[in-house]
Amino acid sequence: MSNINKTLSKLLEYRQRSLDLYKFTLPNLYKIRTRGPSKFKLLKLEIILRICIFHHYFSISRKLPRYIFSSMRFPLLMSTMQPKEVMVMGGVKEFIFCLKNGYRFYWMGPIYYGFNLFIFSGKNNLFDSVITILRKIFSKDTNKRYLFLLNDQHPAEMTLSFALEDSPKLNIVCISHGMLSFETTGQKDANDGESCKFNFVWSDSQKSFFTTERNYASFTLGLPYEVYQAQSQCKEVILVGHCGVSSDILNYCHSVYHFISIYQALEKVGIKVFYRPHPQDDFDLAQEVFSNISVMDKNVLLASARRVYIGFESTLVFEAREFGNISIGLDSLEIQDARAFDVDFEVSSDNFESLPGLILDIFHKNESKKNDKYGNLKTRFDRCINQIDEFNATYKFDERN
Repeated sequence: MSNINKTLSKLLEYRQRSLDLYKFTLPNLYKIRTRGPSKFKLLKLEIILRICIFHHYFSISRKLPRYIFSSMRFPLLMSTMQPKEVMVMGGVKEFIFCLKNGYRFYWMGPIYYGFNLFIFSGKNNLFDSVITILRKIFSKDTNKRYLFLLNDQHPAEMTLSFALEDSPKLNIVCISHGMLSFETTGQKDANDGESCKFNFVWSDSQKSFFTTERNYASFTLGLPYEVYQAQSQCKEVILVGHCGVSSDILNYCHSVYHFISIYQALEKVGIKVFYRPHPQDDFDLAQEVFSNISVMDKNVLLASARRVYIGFESTLVFEAREFGNISIGLDSLEIQDARAFDVDFEVSSDNFESLPGLILDIFHKNESKKNDKYGNLKTRFDRCINQIDEFNATYKFDERN
């Protein structure tokens, strides 16, 4: 297992690379990530962390379950497992979630505290102790374990990824929580999961975003929840919000401008149309601009009936197609990202006026789509776990020969 100084050096380098990108692409996020706690708060964190470390040396560590999650982001995935096989890391929300579902719980507080003290006060001795404790816990036995991260760019997940990368029998996996897109500006995106040995992606097309080095691999899980094909047709159109003001104001303004034009053109020919705000959208502004706002639960919306979804490269456009809905991808020179997934139809900004006719034709044909590739969630998850095991066995065999 690599020494701690080497681990800290790699962690700092990875964090800085992410920050360098955020400084230009997501300036608000850059400010959040580089804004340190006050001196008083750092002192408070240090006192709490010292107590936690002291307490650990007098506590008995139990063997870890087979599956460990760094957040409760994938509850449907966890529900396919035996509760005794699951541990969730986090804070108060995760603790309550574990109590309700019978899962083990691990408090992430010391990891956050140690990381912040290391980054913002230069004190790495306590962070060293946190890493040492983590390595001890995750190396307690030699049975296979799987640690699932939501990303590897937040403080706790970044720490777990680098501190435990050499832990024996531990497979660190980042599960994608959306679709990545190509940067048409030439700027390389900072992809969640780059530091992880394994990644579970939603589509084969997403594998190209990750390293193809010999000891790294990506496997296609599909959507991390059950997929039910929409059956009946509903003659409605959903305009899928592209981004938020805080993340990219220029792209946001361009996308809203186009959506307003499309919305008005579709209403003019009698098509029922809704705008689906992006999670980072200005909801109040959306309500002022669009008379119909879609707020239905996403999975219910996708599975209830076949609709037409129109967007640039939002993840929801991909999800809609997986559920058997019709997807239309918009292309515009002003929008900086390019889709990395297939859609049913593509329409460029100089031909947006053709959309009403295209949609009316889709409604008239009323053709259903059948997606046979989706097994149930447990089957898809077990397949990916088996692929990890096969990959490890093959890699070790190659090392011996």
